[in-house]
Amino acid sequence: MPISARNFIAALGLSAAATGFATAASAEESVSLRLSWLLNVQSAGYVMADAKGFYKDAGLDVEIMPGGPNLNSTAMVAAGQNTFGTNDVSAVLFGEAEGMDLAVVGACFQKNPAGLLSLAETGIKTPKDLEGKTLAYNEGGPWTYTQAMLAKSGVDMSKVNTVVIMGNEVLMSGRVDAKTAFVVNEPIALELQGYPTATLVAADYGVNAYAETIFTTAAYAEAHPDIVEAFMQATAEGWAYAFDHPEETVEAVLAINGELDPEQQSRQLELQRDFILTDSARENGICSVETANVADTYGLLKEYAGLEAEIDIDALVKPEFAAKK
Repeated sequence: MPISARNFIAALGLSAAATGFATAASAEESVSLRLSWLLNVQSAGYVMADAKGFYKDAGLDVEIMPGGPNLNSTAMVAAGQNTFGTNDVSAVLFGEAEGMDLAVVGACFQKNPAGLLSLAETGIKTPKDLEGKTLAYNEGGPWTYTQAMLAKSGVDMSKVNTVVIMGNEVLMSGRVDAKTAFVVNEPIALELQGYPTATLVAADYGVNAYAETIFTTAAYAEAHPDIVEAFMQATAEGWAYAFDHPEETVEAVLAINGELDPEQQSRQLELQRDFILTDSARENGICSVETANVADTYGLLKEYAGLEAEIDIDALVKPEFAAKK
């Protein structure tokens, strides 16, 4: 049985009342959070922190705003349009390389769900099983981390037929044997249509990279440390509540975005548990961030994604703001 998230967070001493974060920020300080994508259970922690009053108890009035294909949360925060943002750590690093003055203050998806998706019938159980198979990918996203996984696993890429293409239809039609994917949501769509799946997660093969990070501008973090810390504390409480009350959480998300499929959202929330309530989160706090992990990702992007700029990782990452024991 999975550990209770409420007990998990209580064990870390994360009660807002106990730590005094409820008075850390001025009463009802208004801030905004720009999500990296359309609102769904990927953002359940923020939704529940708002719905259950954790942000309010921390003295914050938080406006949660969806992202989307034409909304770049990194650029919007850098431009001062939003106070906080969420995005994959790679997007933040590329933003920093382009001159955005950012500060990473947390990482909620501490285990990255990037990897490979295949139908179970293909028999792909290890990275080496891709040899002799056809792999679909698109640039960016999971592809960077997948390349690192395949290299670490000794896969002979000359024996893998790669094609640039998107969509689960290429798996269902048998056009390809596997595709890059985020394993907390994409397999569910296939499973609901009656296609048993198999997944490989890059993180399980030694590829260290956060998925969703929380960031603000370096200037804001320096000027308003109490607000940043209060926001991170309440967000950790929100994630703990979300996992301890999954049905209520899905209902809250559906109330905001009624176009979502309830079963898909319920299953995705449960899959996310192991990517958020990690050993690192148990040791350092939910949504905590470690400089070394971001440095590892920086190295991966330089090797596999064409990132060339020199970045001061120690200046970019601010682990002191995450919820503490």
